[in-house]
Amino acid sequence: MTGTRNGRQGRIPLYRQVETELLRRIRDRELTPGRRLPTETELAAEWGVNRLTIRQAIGELARAGHVLVRQGSGTYVAEPPVVVELGLPPMPSTDADAGSTASIADFVQQDQTETLIDITDRDTARDAAEALGAGGPFVRVDTLVRTGDQPFMVCSYWLEARRFPDFAGSVTERVALFQILQERYDLRLRHSWRGLTATVASTADAELLDVPAGSPVMLRDGVNVDDDLRPTMYLRRRLRGDRIRFTMRYDSA
Repeated sequence: MTGTRNGRQGRIPLYRQVETELLRRIRDRELTPGRRLPTETELAAEWGVNRLTIRQAIGELARAGHVLVRQGSGTYVAEPPVVVELGLPPMPSTDADAGSTASIADFVQQDQTETLIDITDRDTARDAAEALGAGGPFVRVDTLVRTGDQPFMVCSYWLEARRFPDFAGSVTERVALFQILQERYDLRLRHSWRGLTATVASTADAELLDVPAGSPVMLRDGVNVDDDLRPTMYLRRRLRGDRIRFTMRYDSA
C-alpha cells in the first residue's frame, strides 16, 4: 500500500495547515533556532491567505513554545530546550508500551485502546531521519489512545519504509505495531533512549485530546532498537498534562 489513509473527518482549517507546515520546517531545520520568520505579509502571499490566518497560525506556534514573538522586531524560532540525561536500566518495548500506561505511570488501566488516526508510507520527517540514521521515506502511523471513553495521548511512530515495505498495509483500526513487528518480521524491540519535554497541545492534538489548544501536555519521544542495536522505530507521544504524572524513585541504599 502507498500513500495516506486518514481517519479524521472534515476539512482542515487554513490556519492549521499553515501552522503544520511551519512546524514541519522548524523540526526539519529549514527554520533554525534564532532565525527570524518571514513577515505576516510575506507568509500570507506565499499561502494565498489573509494576514489574520497567518497571525492565528503563529499564535498557535508561540503558545506551544516553538516560536517567540517580539513586538516591533518579528517572530523568531525558539531555542531548543536544555537536555538533562539520566541513566536507566534496559527496558523492553512491548505492546503494553505502545498503548498502555504500564511503563509510563504508577498505575495500569485495563480499559485502554489505541486506534488509528492516520498512516502514510511517504513521510520524510527530519527528526525521524536523524533518530534512525536513515534518509527515508518512512512509514508514519498516528494513533489515539483512550482510557475508557476519555482520550489520553496522541502517538506517532516512524519506521523505515524500505526496511518494512508492507508494514502500512498490515496496520488495522485497532493498532498493534509491536505485535506486527514480532509476528511478521520476527523483531522484538527495546528502548534505546526516551525524552520528556513539557509543552502545550497543538491545535490538531488538542482536538484529538479534547482539550483547549495550548493546554499542557507531556511530550515523550524516543528510539527503539532491535537485538542488533539497530535503530528501528522513532516515536513521539503527547500525553494530556491533567492525566499523567511521572515519578522517579532513587535507591537510597
